[in-house]
Amino acid sequence: MTAVREEREQVLDDLTIGAPKSARETLRSGAISIETLRLLCEVDDWRGAVDLVVTMASILSVPVLYALLPNPLTAVFCVLLAIRNFNCAAQLVHESDHGTLLRHPTLNKMMGNLCSYMLGYTRSGHRQAHMDHHLYLNTARDPDIILSQPEESGRKLLANLLQDLVFVLAVKRFLQYFQSDPSNYSVLPWRTLSVAYFTRMLKPIGLVILAQAGLFLVFAMTAGPTFYLWFHVLPIMTLYPFQIRVRSIAEHSFEPGYAPRLSDDIWVARTSRLNMFERIIVAPFGQRYHYEHHVFPGVPNCNLAKVHRLLIDAGIPVPVNTSYFGFVTRKILMDLSGTAK
Repeated sequence: MTAVREEREQVLDDLTIGAPKSARETLRSGAISIETLRLLCEVDDWRGAVDLVVTMASILSVPVLYALLPNPLTAVFCVLLAIRNFNCAAQLVHESDHGTLLRHPTLNKMMGNLCSYMLGYTRSGHRQAHMDHHLYLNTARDPDIILSQPEESGRKLLANLLQDLVFVLAVKRFLQYFQSDPSNYSVLPWRTLSVAYFTRMLKPIGLVILAQAGLFLVFAMTAGPTFYLWFHVLPIMTLYPFQIRVRSIAEHSFEPGYAPRLSDDIWVARTSRLNMFERIIVAPFGQRYHYEHHVFPGVPNCNLAKVHRLLIDAGIPVPVNTSYFGFVTRKILMDLSGTAK
């Protein structure tokens, strides 16, 4: 009996890497069975393949669509579609990071690489940053503190969001995601740039350039080469990082007036209900179930809604907010008005 209990504890620890002690202790009560969790962790190759094909087709459809219907309304739609495509591709990179995109390790890595190259960075660099995000959430070792420091004031959040529109966050993420060696990884690499850093970039950046050249060719053959700038480069350098920061703030920052008392209290992750615009453009592929992902990072995104229902049915409280942009706007306005305490 002791051996069975020890095995269960080990499996639960493996399934909840990065989750706070309070969440693990709640789940140890047996409200959700290990067998159920194992089933939810099974990778669906067909789902992963469909998501990949649809995402790549959607990325290539942007210039084709504008070539067929060249007008201002189509241009706005193409920018919004591009941002959705970036979020879809990023979520597929994220799935690949966790090994939940495709079961075959080589294919999982290859497809993760392809998606990351379309976004202008490397999977290995993104994976290093994301795994550390899970392990060191809201601490100085969390790479995502460049997106949101949990205690930041509304005024600081507003200043950062404005900077995002002039390429600041895009450049920081680019430099962060071109690190893949854990031995010299830095959360803030731009503070200690060296010749060695740029030397290590040469090989991976070549593959990124190759992928971008292919995408540029598609634009040149359809909408025209300048639209690669308008519908890909500018959105991915401005509006895309802007909304990434908004989402990160809503998912991990402290509520106004919140003061952590214990070390576990800095662990903050929220799920979001979201309006239709946010679900379609900002959080495709189940991204909104963020608390569930941080408690069970090995569960594929397509099963996170089931995890959400299991947690609710088991009486485990799931922190929820209703809107990414609503949460951030409220935090900024409360600070500016002096009502945040």
